[in-house]
Amino acid sequence: MKKLLTIVIILLIAVLMTQTVPDKRAHKEAMMKAVKELVDEEAENRGFKDNGLTRIGKSIVNSAIETALNSKLKVDNYYLFNTTHIRMGEENKLLSVGLFGHVFTFDKKMLREAIEKGNRAEEEEES
Repeated sequence: MKKLLTIVIILLIAVLMTQTVPDKRAHKEAMMKAVKELVDEEAENRGFKDNGLTRIGKSIVNSAIETALNSKLKVDNYYLFNTTHIRMGEENKLLSVGLFGHVFTFDKKMLREAIEKGNRAEEEEES
């Protein structure tokens, strides 16, 4: 009887997971939130005052990153969960994992490195 109960609970969890997998929009929103936090933190660390010019600069950076995410963000669905990655040069970088209706993004250091590598790769492609 315990085995049957265990199997039923596992199946219920699996069904719940399949029904709550976040979509691409949720991944993009989570990534943009993390990027905005990173941009705000970088501006503060570099001593930029919060004024109109700084807000315009942040807006331009966020817009550029959002455009890149729209075109390069790829979602891989594994039915119980999904992942997003972005192509950077010759490799794919894992950016987030989605399950139970929530998107887990990676730390700011990894995002910073990913953005810097992406910028370098685009500059090399343009050359």
